[in-house]
Amino acid sequence: MTVIYLPEVIDYIDNLILILFEKGYFGFPESAKTYVSKLTSDIESSIHLKLKKASPPRFKKFGTHYVTYKPNKNTTWYVFFSFSTDRYLIRFITNNHVSAQYIRGL
Repeated sequence: MTVIYLPEVIDYIDNLILILFEKGYFGFPESAKTYVSKLTSDIESSIHLKLKKASPPRFKKFGTHYVTYKPNKNTTWYVFFSFSTDRYLIRFITNNHVSAQYIRGL
């Protein structure tokens, strides 16, 4: 299985470390980096095992399906992708703090 990230997703992931630290979610940049690293590691190791849900209409432009990751009780990550055979193209990542109103109940 191969997981590929669009360049803009890589940029988002890189910026996420700084955002999480600056907004006070983590006290140290290293902690934010560990959190983001674990998220990407989880995506790469388990996306093929997760229940794939059809993307809501608002998110179809980011891929045909999405899966969720819940690293703690407060945050759910939504990973949107397209896939074929054994290749997953990650096209967008968001979380419940930003997009829950558009995904809730699906």
